[in-house]
Amino acid sequence: MAYDKKIGIYPGCCFQGADEHNYDLILDFLDKMEVEGVLLERAACCGGGVIDESNKTVTYALNARNIAIAEKMGVDLYTPCNTCYMVIAKSKIALDNDPEMKEKVNKILAEEGLEYKGEATIYHTLNFLRDFVGLETYKKKITRKLEGVKVAPYYGCHVLSPEEISLDDPENPTLLKEILEPCGVEIIEGYQDENTCCGHHAGYTNPDIRQKLANKPLDGAAEAGADVLVTPCPLCHKSMDAVGENEPVLQLTQIINVACGLSSEKAYWDLNKKKVGMSFSSCAC
Repeated sequence: MAYDKKIGIYPGCCFQGADEHNYDLILDFLDKMEVEGVLLERAACCGGGVIDESNKTVTYALNARNIAIAEKMGVDLYTPCNTCYMVIAKSKIALDNDPEMKEKVNKILAEEGLEYKGEATIYHTLNFLRDFVGLETYKKKITRKLEGVKVAPYYGCHVLSPEEISLDDPENPTLLKEILEPCGVEIIEGYQDENTCCGHHAGYTNPDIRQKLANKPLDGAAEAGADVLVTPCPLCHKSMDAVGENEPVLQLTQIINVACGLSSEKAYWDLNKKKVGMSFSSCAC
């Protein structure tokens, strides 16, 4: 269905392979927000911050290209991934503040008929709901209250730091709580290791460290009495869903889609490795 508002969906690594259902999850989420999602075809991997360590020009050119694709289509860029958001947003800030680098990058993009103008806004699920949809409009989309469910919000890295791209107060973030509360859930705050890293990127070189890091916030949430941990980041979700037998994890869009009327199956809860408990499922039928 076409709506008055459109946004470009950046198909990062979170939509590939075994995670391809995340694309349908996002399409359903955007549909519930009455926003048409337009796939940014030919967009490339953001580089995950790794390329940036060795060659910033390549990182800037790579992500200027991704933004330029959105600009050519006349839409802003939306990515649900914390890391993609950070890398793309940092690239935009760097280019917008360095005319010489912007010119250099645009000479590269010209070979493909693209131009980075700096007009597109970079959205993550958090600021998409706050700034693109509007929190009051979002609240009106909720049709089912998931009462009696205790949720531990987990931001993950890269949307709170570095400071120049932070979507909330890094020291006292409230936006994720503001988004979850209209769903009718009880928010569990201040749990142990709430603000630690999930360890996803450490898994490439040290899987044991990744597992230890991923378990920390899960254990803290469980000890605080949460029924489920909810994160806006699909990479954090993937990392924590893969470890141990403890606290189940949902993506923010998974719980929002259910609160907006979809079944838990349609929101792909059944594809999570750690199943959500019956008490939670009964609220979401």
